[in-house]
Amino acid sequence: MVTRISTSHLNSTLISRIQDSSAKVASDTYRISSGFEARRYEDISTETNALFDLKELKSNNERYIRNIDDVNARLKSSENALQGMSDLMTDAANLWTLGRNENSAESRATLAPKAEALTQTFYQLFQTQFEGRYVFSGQASENPPLNQAPTANISPGDPAPTTYYTGDPARPSVITGENIQIPYGVTGDQQGFADMLAGLEALWFGLENNSTTEIDNAIDLLTGAQSDLSDMLGEVGGQISSLTLLKDRHENANISINERVDDIEKADITEAISNYSANQAVLESSMAILARLQATSLLDYI
Repeated sequence: MVTRISTSHLNSTLISRIQDSSAKVASDTYRISSGFEARRYEDISTETNALFDLKELKSNNERYIRNIDDVNARLKSSENALQGMSDLMTDAANLWTLGRNENSAESRATLAPKAEALTQTFYQLFQTQFEGRYVFSGQASENPPLNQAPTANISPGDPAPTTYYTGDPARPSVITGENIQIPYGVTGDQQGFADMLAGLEALWFGLENNSTTEIDNAIDLLTGAQSDLSDMLGEVGGQISSLTLLKDRHENANISINERVDDIEKADITEAISNYSANQAVLESSMAILARLQATSLLDYI
């Protein structure tokens, strides 16, 4: 009787060991074949919260990177427009020098269409759009920065007024981190834009009407505008550089996050193979012992 009780206990122990080893072999097989540590989050419960936090952080960083990419593309459009204005100012300087040196109304009149063309080019550049929104209109980017048409006008004075501006004086902002918003761009009410607009129209008027006074007024306005334009180009370029540095930080952070996620999710294949061999050996040994024990127990009934 004691022998039978002892045999029953041993059977139960072996079956439990076989079940445990089978589960471990199955787990090791999955780790080796898939490369992942577990099929379900509950199987790595001690790391689940950390894993969720890491993935949320990575997702947020990816959103910030997309935001920065979008804004940098918009800023690049602004930079290109400003560079176009800078090139235009070089042409305007050549034109006003030539116009100031001419002595006849007829000669100056022949230069007026060039001033008109420069003014029209400025209007086009000033109304640059990116993805359907005006880059120099601030937060009201759905509105053009001005609604008037190019016209030959006398100088309104120096500095020129910004009453033409139909955008928003507040700059748009971009979310670059948790609770972090950074304003960007330049708005169309900058003094440099006002002086450039008034200066080009005054140059056009002066050449068309043989007015050296208006040509001189235009020169004063446009000379000041050149300096302001250089400052705006530097400001936009600095914004692009700063945002690019933030993007690099988020990308580097995501590299570290990916490594940590891999540490949690990815299996150590060498370790898994070693464990598989050990657990398979235990399983086979236990099954062999159980088979011999069951064969011996049957003899008790013969």
